[in-house]
Amino acid sequence: MKIINEIIKRAMPPKPWAEGDNIPWNEPAFSERMLKEHLSQEHDLASRRMKIIDKHIKWISGNFLPKKSSQVLDLCCGPGLYSYRLIQKGYKCLGIDYSPASINYALKQAKRAKYSIEYKNEDIRKSTFGTAYDLAMIIYGEFNVFRREDIKEVLTKVYDALVPGGYIISECHTYDCVKKRGLESAAWRSFDTGLFSDKPHLLLQEHFWDEASETSTVRYYVIDAKSNSVTRYASTMQAYTKKDYKALMKECGYKKVEFYPSLTGQEKDKQEGLLVLTAKK
Repeated sequence: MKIINEIIKRAMPPKPWAEGDNIPWNEPAFSERMLKEHLSQEHDLASRRMKIIDKHIKWISGNFLPKKSSQVLDLCCGPGLYSYRLIQKGYKCLGIDYSPASINYALKQAKRAKYSIEYKNEDIRKSTFGTAYDLAMIIYGEFNVFRREDIKEVLTKVYDALVPGGYIISECHTYDCVKKRGLESAAWRSFDTGLFSDKPHLLLQEHFWDEASETSTVRYYVIDAKSNSVTRYASTMQAYTKKDYKALMKECGYKKVEFYPSLTGQEKDKQEGLLVLTAKK
């Protein structure tokens, strides 16, 4: 009864970000399970498969890194799949991510290859970036998980960290993608093991679109099959039109704001719901 009452008495609808910033990237067990998804070569749900990342690196290095000594700031870097390849090409990199398992993996890979890459397990909203970067990257939609005021602060820190003429590349969600996420129907599934728990559990999800704030929020209820305990998470995303993105970047000081269909610059490689934004200091 306690479980049912807890769910019945939930706030309806939830306020954006009121029940947590995001899914639990920084929890050690969750981050270990997520790392497996990052490294999987069977799908592109957490990170892309290696053959796709290689294409992205070719386009990024060929268009936004002017010299072999260029320095790269890789924000929300996950297990370092992009920065690892950039260091192989001779660039210098700093990767920052909130997931301890991903950063531990990235550090081990760099140490094994005897590459000099710096990684930090930190929240990019609170982390310091340093200076003299030719390029900063926020890959695979993480831009939208932050409140407007938080991403604005991150973008300003990035601007200060770039050299004059340096670029930022951000892979962002389209407005329609974020809205569609918030309008999905509630659903539940059972798992023997899954991303939210390595034990048998039920996962209940419900979705909300808030027209006033232009945000989508997803609630996750994880019900443990043995103990009947309930763990709740919530994830909110901010929607932006291209006009909104451009205005935000210019407000943070950037110029030459451009959009591309994919991280190869090609329409044929476009992933539904994503677009690539670039801007120059």
